[in-house]
Amino acid sequence: MRPALIIVDMVVDFVTGKFGNPYVQEIVPNIKLLIDKAHEKKVPVIYLRDAHTEEDKELSLWGKHAMDGDKGSEIIPELAPQKDDYIIKKKVYSGFYKTELEDLLRGLNVDTVILTGTSTHICVLHNSADAFFRGFDIIVISDATASFVPEEHERALKYMKEIHNAKIYTTYELLERWEE
Repeated sequence: MRPALIIVDMVVDFVTGKFGNPYVQEIVPNIKLLIDKAHEKKVPVIYLRDAHTEEDKELSLWGKHAMDGDKGSEIIPELAPQKDDYIIKKKVYSGFYKTELEDLLRGLNVDTVILTGTSTHICVLHNSADAFFRGFDIIVISDATASFVPEEHERALKYMKEIHNAKIYTTYELLERWEE
């Protein structure tokens, strides 16, 4: 396995801002543990970050949020990227759409994406689908992903397992596997 750790949309608007969510706030420590271990193991850490502009179609559904250049689009301080981490701005649910993500993963010789972040049933799910379509193996960390509603989170995990062949691990299960 040649993994990359992907942190999906852990930006101010989705953690404590406009769409602030206690379920997302609860996963911050687990994502931090995974980031620290990834750095120790020299696993690439990639942040996908909503960075919308006025013409983005998504705004018609959700209203203004995570606007490029605004504080709401910034990664939360608790998960601040380090200098060798990667940050990819995205304008839709998937970080693969019209970004350099796939080229970056291929250039890093990654074959497995480890997905964390929010929202499990929207952005995490769409990144899982696009990773699957591009031939990557997928691991989703169940206690380092969250949705607005726990039932949506569980439904999305089940879907990714059944339809994208994703492996579903807890934070500690992945940490143990990294120690093998």
